[in-house]
Formats: sequence, structure tokens, C-alpha cells
Amino acid sequence: MVTGVGTDVGKTHVAAALALAWARVEPVLAYKPIESGVTEGVGPDEALLGRCSTFHVKHPLPQVRLPAPVSPHLAAREAGTAIDLPAVVRAVDALRGEASVVLELPGGLFSPLTDCETNADLAALLRPDVLLLVAPSRLGVLHDVRAVAEACRARRLALDGVVLSAPARPDASSSTNAAELARTSGLPVLAELPRASVEALVASGTLGGLVRYCRGLALEPAPLE
Repeated sequence: MVTGVGTDVGKTHVAAALALAWARVEPVLAYKPIESGVTEGVGPDEALLGRCSTFHVKHPLPQVRLPAPVSPHLAAREAGTAIDLPAVVRAVDALRGEASVVLELPGGLFSPLTDCETNADLAALLRPDVLLLVAPSRLGVLHDVRAVAEACRARRLALDGVVLSAPARPDASSSTNAAELARTSGLPVLAELPRASVEALVASGTLGGLVRYCRGLALEPAPLE
């Protein structure tokens, strides 16, 4: 499961690149069950993840496409609908015996999906084998990751580690964030990804260690590459 410290932090890019790299060794399905800002057809995140998948289901998965580019619970309210978390859980549970699944959550880990449920609630229901937190390597990331980590500990929701994504404009903190996060958050930095296309990230081998970790082939967090 791929989540983030907020929205627009590189979650879809990381999930797509991870799925494409994973697909080199076994079939994988990349899936984002809820997407806001989809006015017609397939949303951009859903389309990218679909292109990076090598396992395709025979029957359509539950897909919540919401027109308003706002928090999912608000977008659902504006659309006159509600997000059915149990339906997502049933779909993912059914897939687990068929293929490896890279599932991206919408927005940040504590973004609301309903008036009383968040992504963290969905994560708890899904019981992911690995829960990755994506964060941009920029000023403020130490606070953002620590805040999410402490909230997860309070809820007994286990985060496996952080994937740092390169920001559009690196700042003075970008070169030190990986080491400082390991010291201040209590979470390992599993990968630090440069700013590059999904295909370039996979071709460079940057995601090899992260794929091995997610597949349970490494006893320790994957080293930075």
C-alpha cells in the first residue's frame, strides 16, 4: 500500500514506478480505487497505474471516480454518493491470492473518505503486507513524517518506512532529509528517488531494493540506491 504525508507528494508516480519495476519479476496489479477530479472517463492516476500493471482482472474492480478536485469525502458528497469502504476491502482481499497488488490511497493517510472514516481506517481494514509513506524531500518533511508516524503509533497502524520523492525545486534540506528522517521519525527511509520519469526510474534500477523489500526478500530495509 502506498500512501503519503499529503496530496501532490508523488504517490502515484512512486506507485506506478514500483509496479512497473515489480512487473519485471512477477505479475502485478496497480490499483487506486478512489480518485477525485475525474470529470469524464478514466482518471489520469488510474490510467497511469493501469499502464504499469501486468495482471488484469476479468471483472472490473470497484472504482470511485469523483468529479470535484477536492477531498474524497467532499467530492462524494457533491456527487450525491458515498464511498463504500467494505466494497474496496472485498475486492482487494479477492485479488490477494491471484497477484501482487500495489494499492495507492487517495490524498494523505489521514485524508477523510467519509464523514467519519479516513485512509488510515481503510488501511487498517485492508491489513497491507507493506505500508509505504511517500514524502517529498523538501523543507518541512521532518515535521510531516513525524506527525504521521506518531498518529499511526497512537492508532497501532504500522508504517514500514518512507519513500522520499524528489521535489520540483530542491532546497537546502533536500540533501540531508533522508539521514535526518531516520534519526527523528523512527522510520527507515527505504528509498530516495530522483526526479525522473517512471520508465527512467525503472531502467536505472533505483527501485530494485524497494521491490525486494516489498516482496519480503530482504530482512532489513532496502539500502538507499
